[in-house]
Amino acid sequence: MKKYIWLFNVVLTAFFTQLNAHEKYSDGPYLINGKDALMEYQITDNQLTISEYSEALLIPQKFNIDGKDNYTKVEKIAAISDVHGQVGIFSQLLEKNGVIDALHNWSWGKGHLVITGDIFDRGDTVTEALWLVYKLEQQALKAGGKLHYLLGNHEYMVLRGDDRYLHNKYIKTLNLVNRDLKSLFSINTVLGRWLRSKATVIKINDFVFLHGGIHQDFLDLNLSLEQTNEQFRQSIGLSKEDIKQNDIFNILQGATGPVWYRGFFTDTNLNQVDIEKILKQIKAKHIIVGHTSMDQLETRFDNRILAIDSSIKNAEKGELLIWRKKQFMRGNMQGVQTRLF
Repeated sequence: MKKYIWLFNVVLTAFFTQLNAHEKYSDGPYLINGKDALMEYQITDNQLTISEYSEALLIPQKFNIDGKDNYTKVEKIAAISDVHGQVGIFSQLLEKNGVIDALHNWSWGKGHLVITGDIFDRGDTVTEALWLVYKLEQQALKAGGKLHYLLGNHEYMVLRGDDRYLHNKYIKTLNLVNRDLKSLFSINTVLGRWLRSKATVIKINDFVFLHGGIHQDFLDLNLSLEQTNEQFRQSIGLSKEDIKQNDIFNILQGATGPVWYRGFFTDTNLNQVDIEKILKQIKAKHIIVGHTSMDQLETRFDNRILAIDSSIKNAEKGELLIWRKKQFMRGNMQGVQTRLF
């Protein structure tokens, strides 16, 4: 029980230090392995505090990789994508649609929540979103449910140190903690180890979830889900040059790879026959992706492709995909749910 208490306290710290973000700059916590102890880096009112983390013994030093990438007989699913540092919209969508309660605790029971990548970059509450997901993941397991945080292109970019899309807040953080982005989320950090345990592609019931899309280049690799996720994990942190030297990594992390491909929405030569061929090969009825921004949840190709990047990054609104009782629904910011198709 203690580990859930410290998880909740960590998340509370992250949320409340940001309450006055427009007047005062706060960020954290970042938990980083020191020489002999786990150190907490916390920024409050523009001041950095570094201290030995008091609950270090309750922090996992190794996150087990969940080798299960295919789930069946799941009765309800919620899915969201491209949060991009907008924890307010993210948490409101989850709360109003019954996934979490008013105290930001898991209330989805044995249901599954899928985040198809891109919590990082653009917005100014990335850290808060990460710790919220971290906490909910533990609570979901305790309730018999499951939270899947899939890595998107922006996760892979951050893990290799690409800071081009960081909010200015996090540039300040890097300067204050005197670290570059790659080291802030390295394997020597709690969040870095946690991120490295995540999958990129999963299947729940007859639905495949991932960030970008599925191109024939990827299918031609003939990788299982487990092999795909393992190859992606091995590519974490590698430079673009190193990725290009590996034929598999080059496809996985390339323009037609699962975290970058936008062809479901941009390739005018793609037709229904092509989509049905892909679905047959992966043994799925629907593919659910983010990455390509829409004004709302949309579908393509006779509802086979579901687009769930609802432009949360614009900090105005968003939608949540919900599946239960064999129906796909859209949930809005007020918790109103309507049938998607």
